[in-house]
Amino acid sequence: MEALEEGKDLILPDGAAVPVRAIRPDDARALQRLHGRLSELSIRLRYHGGMKELRDPMAEQLACVDGVNRFALVALDPEKQDEIIAVVRFDRQGDTGKGEYAALVEDRWQGRGLGLAMTYRLIDVARDKGIRHLYGSVMLENKPMLKLLRSLDLPRREHRVRGIKCVEIDLAA
Repeated sequence: MEALEEGKDLILPDGAAVPVRAIRPDDARALQRLHGRLSELSIRLRYHGGMKELRDPMAEQLACVDGVNRFALVALDPEKQDEIIAVVRFDRQGDTGKGEYAALVEDRWQGRGLGLAMTYRLIDVARDKGIRHLYGSVMLENKPMLKLLRSLDLPRREHRVRGIKCVEIDLAA
């Protein structure tokens, strides 16, 4: 599949070429280093609260996916390709066609179109794996993520629950 070819870079609007590939189990330490470079705001918006460190068990769980029901793409720093600068993922909800979506982009790469471009690649993979809907819970103050989800040009439903915007994207369109 083209979206997963090793060495297949994403070209961002500013011309930066960013390598993207499927996550691997040996990426756990790189995920921890990524977490260590995030601002407190980015951590709070992604995890809906504080998390001082990404502990070994969680890092290993995030890096180990089955490629069908749990899948993730990572973007690598073009200058230091052993460093992850962004992650997008889905986790299928049971035996359904629904998958929970999550994304995280290192602060210095935010606002450059990386999260959106990776999300489009993830959507292609999700469709191939039988995912018909992606959903996510986004803090109302996370305006960049809400803007990203709204810019996908796919049908979506949104509702609000106590400061959280629940967004479901229809991939069948």
